[in-house]
Amino acid sequence: MKTSLIACFIFISALAAACGPKMIPGLDIEVPDTPDNRALLSVMEKFQRAYETKDVDALLALASPEFYETCGSSDTDDDYNFEGLREHFTEHFKLIEDISLSIALKDVNVEDNKALIDYRFLARYRMNLPSGEQWQIKDDINRMELGKEKGRWKIRSGM
Repeated sequence: MKTSLIACFIFISALAAACGPKMIPGLDIEVPDTPDNRALLSVMEKFQRAYETKDVDALLALASPEFYETCGSSDTDDDYNFEGLREHFTEHFKLIEDISLSIALKDVNVEDNKALIDYRFLARYRMNLPSGEQWQIKDDINRMELGKEKGRWKIRSGM
């Protein structure tokens, strides 16, 4: 009798685990396979492509009109909003060539019409400086905040 109860418990546990939420394959972290999470991953892919191709218009298309970037500091001199986003990327891209951007998701959290994506990025690029060419590598962790606007996810910060 005891053996049958143990076997039954194991069977029910395995069945419960098999009925858990389906995850999006191919990621380093577990992200439930939901329409919102798929849409958020699509935004991240578009962001990566637009950055690598220096496509300022594509980056602006991903941003919310409410976009605001603090650049991770309390100094407001380097902050910019949606209107400043074009200038920020235009000036940034003037200095760099041969861009490679790798993104690794750390966490995806969706709550109603807000989402937070923590990600690690590795950017490699060549800078054209007055002193000559210089290769740069930037390896950091960032948080992207998004909001659902008219049914589409838009980046509000963290770009």
